[in-house]
Amino acid sequence: MDNAVTLDFIKPLLAELSSAFLNFHRELLFSQAALVEKSEGRQYQPYELLNLSLNDERFVWLKNFSDLILKIDIITDDKENKPYDAQAIVTEIKNLITGQSSPDYNRAIKADTTLMLSLGEVRKALTKLETVLKNK
Repeated sequence: MDNAVTLDFIKPLLAELSSAFLNFHRELLFSQAALVEKSEGRQYQPYELLNLSLNDERFVWLKNFSDLILKIDIITDDKENKPYDAQAIVTEIKNLITGQSSPDYNRAIKADTTLMLSLGEVRKALTKLETVLKNK
């Protein structure tokens, strides 16, 4: 982990990024749920959607988003300030939001243009963090 940082002033930027990324993930989840509901001609109750999001193969592509949110939250909540690779997190998020590894993500973005607003917030938070990392 040669890019490891423990700088406290980066944590608020990571928290801001996590918040934007969480909101984007939530919107992706709702968008995917709407597609599933439309294809099946029914509406799911919230607990059914939770079950689908955890167990249905049509939602598997969102797991990478969930895992990364968890990773960021562990870092921002860490009271011991263990070193972490902030640049690796930036790279992971960029890979996810550019759709390099998921045709499902690309379909979702094309199908629901309202996602672009929350995606813009993720990009803005990423840019702030990258600027600080370049100048550290």
